[in-house]
Amino acid sequence: MKQWFVVHTKPKQESLAEVNLEQQGYEIYCPRVLQRRRYRGGWRKMIEPLFPRYLFIRLEQGRDDFAPIRFTLGVTSLVRFGGIPKALSSSFIEEMKNLEDDKLNIQVDLPTWRPGDKVEIVEGALCGMKALFLADSGEERVVLLLNMLGGEHKLIVNQDAIIPA
Repeated sequence: MKQWFVVHTKPKQESLAEVNLEQQGYEIYCPRVLQRRRYRGGWRKMIEPLFPRYLFIRLEQGRDDFAPIRFTLGVTSLVRFGGIPKALSSSFIEEMKNLEDDKLNIQVDLPTWRPGDKVEIVEGALCGMKALFLADSGEERVVLLLNMLGGEHKLIVNQDAIIPA
């Protein structure tokens, strides 16, 4: 009976390991997540592995050859306990697959703002100022409440221009 095992990959080489293992005929699962990251002064949506440096491989002990896995480009080794590869619960992988987004085949983990959240402006003339999040105004803009010059002022900025305070 086939079971899921964990493969440890080289840094930032999960995709390389995945492609090379699939070419050898192994069934691979590498859950990915869509995240917003600061990149060159702005925010970008990037697809990254949910578990950096790890992916899952489906094997049958006693039937599949584990040796070629260790020598595959991008792979460091199989995760072992006491020198023996430890199988994962198949329900864990099934649950991970059930949580995937249907359209993109990735899990979505984008930061969401709630009214009253404290934020810091990181772009423009008001860079460094603290404000309260009020609402999304659509088209990647947000409404903030800024306490400045003895009063509270509503301000509309690009959502990429704020970070949690």
